Amino acid sequence: MATNTVTGVLVCSDGTNIPLKAELAEGTESNLTTDTVYTVSAQNVGDYAPGKTVTAALVSCDNGVGYCYILSQGLVAAIIPTSVKGAVSDGSPALCQPYTLRAGDIVRCMNNTAADREAAMCCYTASGVSRIFVVTASTGATNELVDLQTGNSIGDTLQGQRIVKWFGTSVDAAKIETQGFYVVDALGNVVGSCSATNPIVQQPLFSFAATNIALNFKAQYLTNA
Repeated sequence: MATNTVTGVLVCSDGTNIPLKAELAEGTESNLTTDTVYTVSAQNVGDYAPGKTVTAALVSCDNGVGYCYILSQGLVAAIIPTSVKGAVSDGSPALCQPYTLRAGDIVRCMNNTAADREAAMCCYTASGVSRIFVVTASTGATNELVDLQTGNSIGDTLQGQRIVKWFGTSVDAAKIETQGFYVVDALGNVVGSCSATNPIVQQPLFSFAATNIALNFKAQYLTNA
């Protein structure tokens, strides 16, 4: 796989901008560190600006992008908005809620090829929990999105919580035969729908939701090829 120059900026409540830049391999989740042109050395954000509160951000990749987030103490602490370079409608999207950086925090990014069929659904709940669900689509199949960190279903991961914001990414476009990504209950009834944006064409942005999650719920979508 090739490597690409991935860039970004975290905007803080005090007006500080944290520039990000790194050469990341395609198809491998990697650390995105500070831009050495402006920060002298490549550092993880938590070590560069501990105590700063991030309110908005954007990370951009060359050809395709899966997801980006701040990793703190082993958990997804904040979802970072992403784009493919040139397909940007909001240059500084707000985070779901402000996040104060702690020492050791890392920005993690999945930089993809344009043809990579990995899909991602980024969710934020009413209780302030951020989770990312992923799957690489199969030909003509029902594809279940599972938790990035545990591999568990959305029901096991977010049982008893209510999703209030989300966005989805997939390059499959017309290959998808559901209205984006569906959340279905234990009986297979659709209880929520998250749009699936092709990041090569359009910047994915959070939309509002009101989807309650219970045990045995699944996040899934159908493909025809």
